[in-house]
Order: sequence, then C-alpha cells, then structure tokens
Amino acid sequence: MDLAASSLPLLGTWTGLERLTAADGSTTTARASLVLHLDVGGTAVVADYRSVRADGAELTAHGVLRAGAHDAVTGWLFDSAGGPPAVLAGSLDAAGLVLTGDGRRLRVTGDGDALELAVTREAADGRRPLLDGRYRRLTGH
Repeated sequence: MDLAASSLPLLGTWTGLERLTAADGSTTTARASLVLHLDVGGTAVVADYRSVRADGAELTAHGVLRAGAHDAVTGWLFDSAGGPPAVLAGSLDAAGLVLTGDGRRLRVTGDGDALELAVTREAADGRRPLLDGRYRRLTGH
C-alpha cells in the first residue's frame, strides 16, 4: 500500500494537544507539532515531531516509515531522549496505521482535518496509556 495515497491523511503539518501518562499514573499535557512528508523518491514518509510539556520539558523525534508488501509498514524512530532507535512494524488499512515495537503500540487514525495518535505500553496487567494526542491539519502536502 502507498502511504501517501492511503485513506489515512498522513502528509502535512499538524498541531495539537497531548495527554501524557507516566508509569506511576500521573498525567500532564503537551503541545505538539508534526510534519510528515514524502522523501527518498516518494518511497518513504518522514516525520518530524516536537512536543513541549506543560512544565517546559521538550521532546523531539525523527521517524521514517516505509510501506512493504501486503500493507506492511516498517518504521524507525529516533528521539531526543537518546538510546537506540525504536524499530516499529505494523500495518496500514482503512481503519488507520498500527505500529508496534519496544513494548509500545502506536495507533494513528484520522480524516482530512484531524489526526489522532494513541501510544500504549505493555504492562504486567495489560496495556497502559502513554500518550493520547489530537491534532489539526495546518497544511497539506
């Protein structure tokens, strides 16, 4: 499947609010921006991300997504928290994009004007929320 031509409107510049949940269950909010564009001859979607929490802490990230056979998607995510890049694998269908890796699951859904991102992490008693974001499109690509 072609990531740019899918029914999920990934490409563009987005801004929104996020609710972040720490391992201890405490929550905070952040303002975030995402820029997703085609690169590498139209074969990859490149994502640049920046969030600033209510306390002023900032996180930036850079990701690359490539579509493969049978709607499979592979991604690599580098962030300013350091450590090795997260390698993600998943699929894209009419319901959205789902990627898993490193104990986390990312689910992206949306329409032409809104994008939603839910990130959960594995826990002993099931999945726990990590990030819940709602973004609006500023520009399309």
